[in-house]
Amino acid sequence: MTKMILVRHCQAEGNLKRFFQGRIDTDITELGAQQIERTAAFLADEPIDIIYVSSKKRAQKTAEGINRFHNVPMKVDDRIVEINAGDWEGVVLTEIQQHYPEAFDNWKNHPAVFQAPAGENMAEVYARVSEALMDIARENAGKTICVVSHGCAIRNMMCFLHGWPVDKIGNVPLGTNTTVNMISFDEQLRPAILLENYTDHLSGLPNTREPFK
Repeated sequence: MTKMILVRHCQAEGNLKRFFQGRIDTDITELGAQQIERTAAFLADEPIDIIYVSSKKRAQKTAEGINRFHNVPMKVDDRIVEINAGDWEGVVLTEIQQHYPEAFDNWKNHPAVFQAPAGENMAEVYARVSEALMDIARENAGKTICVVSHGCAIRNMMCFLHGWPVDKIGNVPLGTNTTVNMISFDEQLRPAILLENYTDHLSGLPNTREPFK
């Protein structure tokens, strides 16, 4: 059996200051560091063989924290990076809501058709992350793989792993920072979801779920 553990990065500056991070390389917060410690402890007994991570600092630091208990190879794969939000990147969410009401409503309520000005559309994100996941699973058959990625990217991954087209992404909740998902793949690489949007390891920490997402 091949097992994959999907982890969203910890809280970063954009999550705290309420701006759209996208491809911006923001650093982590004090709470983010606490979330990493909790997540690393939760996954300490998992027999992780390899970690895949995006190039963004918030994902890298989350992956490095998890890897303290495993000391396994870490590979950067930017097919699992966050959605390119184009003109929205670095813009405070309340300003986006004011100046782009239709697109912002799509982000909240109709994510399958969302596209920020000069950014990726959701179908493009879905295509690249699903391709990446299957390549990673195929290349690491029989292993336990940790994938550290981003909120919208993982939402697309979970939609794909449910066997749903991107049109159904609204059925997948956006996990909070350091949410954990676990998936198994059989010999034919058919996925089965074992754990989805798990947050019990964050008990007692402030709830960082974004109110706009």
